[in-house]
Amino acid sequence: MPTKKDIETTDDIKKMVDLFYQKVATDDLLGPFFKRTNWEKHLPVMYNFWNNAIFYTGGYSGNPMISHQKLHEKEPLRKDDFERWTKLFSETVDELFEGEKAKLAKQRGTGIAVIMQTKIL
Repeated sequence: MPTKKDIETTDDIKKMVDLFYQKVATDDLLGPFFKRTNWEKHLPVMYNFWNNAIFYTGGYSGNPMISHQKLHEKEPLRKDDFERWTKLFSETVDELFEGEKAKLAKQRGTGIAVIMQTKIL
């Protein structure tokens, strides 16, 4: 079985983000949170977010905590939602990549989910 490559480029980030959100959008638990998502706006923001989180590009200036707090006010988030998000994210990274940046992406994803869960719930 061929070895997977590590996350190395913006195109790799886009591939990871696109596949992850395809899974999220059709997930029984998480999908309903994304039913009104404008994907043309959301995906480029996520590309910039993950580029910055993995490659320290400085290309992201938003505040995901505020966005998720507002979401929680409209549609309450639960511990199960964060656990599913983390599971799908890590599975997606593992499906596509392996290496130090892939490991970093999973660590960042898990850390972000834990912090948000702690502050929101």
